Amino acid sequence: MLVFIKIIQGIFLVILTAVLSFAALLGTAAFKWSQELPDLTELDALEFTATSQIFSRDGELMGEILPIESEGGSSTNRIPVSLSEVSPAALQAIIASEDDQFFNHYGFDIPAIVKAFYLLATNQGGRGGSTITTQVIKNTVLVSMASDESMERKAKELLLAVELERQLTKPEILQRYINVVYWGGNFYGIRSAARAYFDKDPIELNLAEGLYLARLIPTPASNYDDFKATREAMRQVLKKMVEDGVISQQTSDVAWRYPLQPKGWQVNYDDKGELIGEPLNTGETPKLTTSVSSNLAPHITWAVRNELLERFSYDRVFGQGGLRVYTTIDPSMQQAANEASRNALVPAEAQLAIVGLNPATGEVLAMVGEHIIEGVPIKEFNRAMAAERQPGSSFKPIVYATAIEQGGYTQADIVNDEKTSFPQVGQAPWEPANHDNTFMGLQSLRGHLNVSRNIPVAKLVEALSPQVVAARAHELGYDSVQPYLSLSLGAFEITPLKHASALGAFANGGVHVEPYIISRVEDADGNLLYEASPQRKQVWQPETAYIILDMMHGNVVDQLRGVTSFSSRANIEGRYVAGKTGTTNDERDIWFVGMTPGLVAAVWIGYDDNRSIPKRMELPDGGTEQVTSSRQPIYIWRNFVDNAIKDRTMPSAYEVPENIEFFSFDVKSGRPDPNGIRGAFLKGTGPSGRASTPSAEITITLPIDTRTGLRANESTPPEFVEWRNIKPQDIAAYYAAPPAVATP
Repeated sequence: MLVFIKIIQGIFLVILTAVLSFAALLGTAAFKWSQELPDLTELDALEFTATSQIFSRDGELMGEILPIESEGGSSTNRIPVSLSEVSPAALQAIIASEDDQFFNHYGFDIPAIVKAFYLLATNQGGRGGSTITTQVIKNTVLVSMASDESMERKAKELLLAVELERQLTKPEILQRYINVVYWGGNFYGIRSAARAYFDKDPIELNLAEGLYLARLIPTPASNYDDFKATREAMRQVLKKMVEDGVISQQTSDVAWRYPLQPKGWQVNYDDKGELIGEPLNTGETPKLTTSVSSNLAPHITWAVRNELLERFSYDRVFGQGGLRVYTTIDPSMQQAANEASRNALVPAEAQLAIVGLNPATGEVLAMVGEHIIEGVPIKEFNRAMAAERQPGSSFKPIVYATAIEQGGYTQADIVNDEKTSFPQVGQAPWEPANHDNTFMGLQSLRGHLNVSRNIPVAKLVEALSPQVVAARAHELGYDSVQPYLSLSLGAFEITPLKHASALGAFANGGVHVEPYIISRVEDADGNLLYEASPQRKQVWQPETAYIILDMMHGNVVDQLRGVTSFSSRANIEGRYVAGKTGTTNDERDIWFVGMTPGLVAAVWIGYDDNRSIPKRMELPDGGTEQVTSSRQPIYIWRNFVDNAIKDRTMPSAYEVPENIEFFSFDVKSGRPDPNGIRGAFLKGTGPSGRASTPSAEITITLPIDTRTGLRANESTPPEFVEWRNIKPQDIAAYYAAPPAVATP
């Protein structure tokens, strides 16, 4: 007996020693782990990847930007929501399914842990021992250990859960939970899940849909694939909710009878909510694979994403709850641009770009960067912003404006359209031709603009000097312009957006306003991070701007008055329209840039590989049509503009500057004619039919920083800016010199 007692004592001592040793080791490990706990302040900043939202000018959600995760290159769709943005029924379903004691525990649920071990030991499955609080910890501050089933992770999870319960209220914890939960595919949080599986916002979810989403949480992929098992699990949760008094039996019955149809499933039910036949998986598994999502304006969304990443860091754009980006886009105008692109008839495989903006503010109102074809995915390349193409003859209004303002010309002055050889230093003479290889002889500037003659405008550039015209162009954003005679024919490159913006200065009293798309950016809490302040620059005198506007208006309406003009197809009854066509050498690009009060729009057509556009194209009815800048671009422009401004109250014309007066004159001879075309003139410079030459001393006024003598930049304080007259021979040196850097 004594021996037996000693054996028992020995066994007890061994067990006690093992227990104490384990407890000591566990205590030591727990102390070590407690010193390694991450900071919970990350939760307060919502430090997880999130989707940034893009809104139109009137606050309509029009696009989303999804972060690209480095691992695998997949997108993460997550837009945090508040509890008030989720239906109470869905919240009830999630709590009942995931942690029915959520409001009764302090971060851990001992009965649930014991039950979990029992179910695991008996292979019965069921909800694990984790709580909503521990899952918040697991999916945020311990996300790097999420797949680790070690005691260390469990201990850290528990310690942090208790601390989180101490710092936050239950609703605050629940809000974080619904925003961090992974719901399958590449979407996180209840907003993305609701939209992916039911195409609803969280506030629209009913109890049945909430139960379905809750069932997916533990293992989204496998639970989604087994609809019958998911359906049965929903039945059990409903039963438990009734037993616990959370809902009534009637509410349970209504939820069960609801004909649940998650995306990708086709399910038939009887009137009691039971399945009829086997559920059919259609193969349409919810999945988001693109980093940009927008049905209205994908090119705008891509442009916004790129600008945000340049302006802010990646973490700022896609972290801390994402950004709320408000744009200048007008939804109805954007829809009009989409339709104009979709309905456009262009040569086979040719591309196009459409852009519309408000010249007074610089706001981009609509933009399409490609020919939209039904069934063909829209690609990221946005020709309206990224395609550098030659503007051709659509640049000519800039030359005419320079001639009027710098050279003292009027629109009635005469220039001879004749075969001309222009000498060039160190090169063979330049002999430009007209598009039809003919010459029209003497005619007014307005007449030459109406039919887009090349020789007269080249003569103007020669008389003014290429340096003066190039300097004017630089002020408008034509950065690639070089001081060569060929600039008269638009032989340089510019994007449709910048081109529309530059010509838009004529519709804005000579003031050029830098175009922009993003008006303001806010963080997830509504704090203002950025607000647009576009640069404004008075490039032309108001009188010059109006005279060119009047000439471009003539390019549209003079045909109706018996005088040939190339843009007559752009006329919109009851609207003031001005515009200019554009065609480049070898017809690689065709354009129309036009304006009506409140809107300037440009349309470009061409091939991405820069090959020539065919002279004729096939039509859907089997016929053919001539391809010119006075046809296809104008058809698209008019389709867009007519629908964009339809039913809108707009000014009937542009405001006339005080120093402008009108005279009627003969477009051919330039002489006064009461039966001729009525045109705008600077006071004291009416039509005379003179073969004018520019003043002997042509100069251009440019800003100088008086501290350095160099050209001023945008940061130069106004008190140090002096506008000086620069002679043509000195303009090249002016632009070659670096801009003056303002002293901080």
